[in-house]
Amino acid sequence: MRNLRFRAAVLATPLVAASLLVAPAPASAAPAVTDLDCGFFACSWVFSKSATKLIAEGAPATRVCKNIPKPGNLACGVAIAALVVTAKKARSEGKCAKITWTKTPAPPLGTWWPSVEGGKRCK
Repeated sequence: MRNLRFRAAVLATPLVAASLLVAPAPASAAPAVTDLDCGFFACSWVFSKSATKLIAEGAPATRVCKNIPKPGNLACGVAIAALVVTAKKARSEGKCAKITWTKTPAPPLGTWWPSVEGGKRCK
């Protein structure tokens, strides 16, 4: 059971973190904080520069990981740390953080990865 919780936390953490930053907004609100794009094999989520700043500051980390039971909360912390480090790098370069994940799971760690996006999807 512990191994299952660990895997679930590793796989779900980046998506939960992203969902904390993306909330339904009225039409008159500020632009969306992420850009979701799905291809045949993988999807990617590019965070806005303001969302990248929040991630780089570690804002979603405690909200995401505190309610996950052990040992899943440890896996959550590792996953969030990877995202925070990537967001800090992106922010220092004036770019955006990005999460890419495959549509077919390959547990425990092969299904998603953070990266830096500097193209037209970064706003």
